[in-house]
Amino acid sequence: MYRMRLLSTVLGITAFVTAFVCLASPGFPQPDPRQMSGIPLPAPELPDGTITVRVVRGSITNNVPNHPVELRQGDVSSTAMTDEAGRAQFVVLSAGEDIQAVTTLDGQRLESQRFPAPGRGGVRLVLAGAAGDPTAPAVPAPEGLVTFGGESKVLVEVGEETVEVYYLFEITNPASVPVQPPAPLVFDLPSGAQGATILRDSTARAQVDGPRITVRGPFQPGVTVFSAAYVLPYSGDSVAIAQRLPADLEGLFVIAEQRDNIDIVSSQIQRRSVVTPDETGGGTYILGGGPPIAAGATLAFELTGLPHRTQLPSRLAIALAGLLLAAGAWGALGSADERRGTGRRRELETRREQLFGELVKIETQHRTGKVGPAKYASRRQELMTALERVYQELDEEMAPVIFGPAVPVRRDAPVAGRSQTGA
Repeated sequence: MYRMRLLSTVLGITAFVTAFVCLASPGFPQPDPRQMSGIPLPAPELPDGTITVRVVRGSITNNVPNHPVELRQGDVSSTAMTDEAGRAQFVVLSAGEDIQAVTTLDGQRLESQRFPAPGRGGVRLVLAGAAGDPTAPAVPAPEGLVTFGGESKVLVEVGEETVEVYYLFEITNPASVPVQPPAPLVFDLPSGAQGATILRDSTARAQVDGPRITVRGPFQPGVTVFSAAYVLPYSGDSVAIAQRLPADLEGLFVIAEQRDNIDIVSSQIQRRSVVTPDETGGGTYILGGGPPIAAGATLAFELTGLPHRTQLPSRLAIALAGLLLAAGAWGALGSADERRGTGRRRELETRREQLFGELVKIETQHRTGKVGPAKYASRRQELMTALERVYQELDEEMAPVIFGPAVPVRRDAPVAGRSQTGA
């Protein structure tokens, strides 16, 4: 990121110097100021923390006075009006935090690059709109294609039986004028995705509608930032992420947090590396890279070795439920007298159902983390003991029904195989 900002600054200075030389030389035509629009330039001559934003229309000499400009710093924004020279001035207090200047001119939204608030000196930048009559209706942008630039990436962080997926894409327009793609950029998120949201540093042209994110044009020359995130639950030791891309991706770049045995698996990843805490200042991350992916194709990878809870308690609950249903079906096949049973047996069956319901409830609460291990173990033991006692009493009540009443044996009755005379 630091290198990108440094490169932007160098390119901005080059464009500014070129424009200045061209303006000073009558033999050169005036350049299009939109070539340097939105590029922050260091201004050490300004007071510390000062930012000036100049708004022009068409040419660098056509200032736009008395026009609102918005400066965004984190969640805070402030607005200032341009003076007769077309400049709006701001003073920021929190050095280092990313800021961005925004205005709307003749129906066209103009945005600067994001840059850190200066600690010493200030920053100058120009927001340049198209030439023309401001009262004339806006001319639709011509149709054109955009791509997802080489700095686009997918970041995955592992949570509690969920993964948080971040799309950090750079929508690149290589033309010198705004373009409108043939269709909006539509992201239909993977099945099961929840809580989709647009991040605050993203273009305002991105909108969320359930599991679908739409980014509409037109797109200005250069880079438009699109950032979104969603949560994807998982239940086993792996989760698959597949995203169809609405535009060409210049190169695959996936970053995943590495913990324990977590790994990235994908046929699209051709190179990979592991970044340690010494390099990141935080956790360990797996970096995976691959070749370009065409529009309409699917970016797909799988995270394996994820931490997860055992499914044994829920499976045990399901098995017990199945046994109870089978027992109920078997009982329904008996005679009418057997189905009615005695009052005591009905009472025991009701108690059994209550205990089983409480057992399923405590298993579910433990699996979702709502009950601690100690309370879970103690309560489960109480319920299992009570269930064993109820089943024992039910067995005693059901024995006469299954095997019939006990028949007393007469001691003077004849024994098979022996004559009455004892011969």
